[in-house]
Amino acid sequence: MKNIVKYGAVLVFALLVLGACGFGKDPDDRNREDATVLHENEKEGGSLETGNGYGFDQFELEIEVDGHDMIEAKYKMDRNMETIYKNQLAGIDLKDDEAMVKLDEMFIDILFTKDTSKQEAIDKLLEWFGVDTYTEFDLEVYFDDGTILDVEEKH
Repeated sequence: MKNIVKYGAVLVFALLVLGACGFGKDPDDRNREDATVLHENEKEGGSLETGNGYGFDQFELEIEVDGHDMIEAKYKMDRNMETIYKNQLAGIDLKDDEAMVKLDEMFIDILFTKDTSKQEAIDKLLEWFGVDTYTEFDLEVYFDDGTILDVEEKH
């Protein structure tokens, strides 16, 4: 009999703890009492707003100036994260963690979304790198929702 009372007390305690932790509450219920911030697209993939990333998992940029490769930026999030940040105009050639610091600054400043137009992407990137003219501009951004921003321009 004592064992039944012990197990019953443990079961009641476990239910109280789970209930206090919000077990069983629907996170999508807009009327829940402990809701702070809800993001509708949180389950559809990462975005800057949901804290899961930049909203894309691959970014590749190459800019030629006067026929010479001057700018290269690469961010590829997979098993082996690959990051490159080169700006020959400023004498910068970074890889891995050092490149990620510069890429993070750029991604936060520019805030690419699936709705970013090709011209807007070109303008923002040229401004970021301080480039006035280019002979070739190649950008590919693969967003989490499957859309791709693909820009190929030659002057």
